[in-house]
Amino acid sequence: MTRLALITLAFLVIWMVFTTVFAISAEKNEVRALPKWAWIILCVAVPFFGGLLYLMVGRPLGKDTGGPKGKGKTIAPDDDPNFLRDINRFLKKRNDDNDPK
Repeated sequence: MTRLALITLAFLVIWMVFTTVFAISAEKNEVRALPKWAWIILCVAVPFFGGLLYLMVGRPLGKDTGGPKGKGKTIAPDDDPNFLRDINRFLKKRNDDNDPK
């Protein structure tokens, strides 16, 4: 075998392992278009194109941050009304405690 054939074979094996593990690690109810088991078989049976199809069509979309498992959307402190309200209360309390009457 030539060097190019060995490199191509190594690439196909690495690609197949990567996409198969990626498909296995996806949540069962988040995989699109086909059932999870079908994507895994496709990634193994048709190494390059099965994995490419899975990455383009079957993989889960980005997680919804507002769902029950998500932690919610991250807000910068200066945009968070709860943080601003709490810091305002803290500053008022500190000023009241330090204010000689």
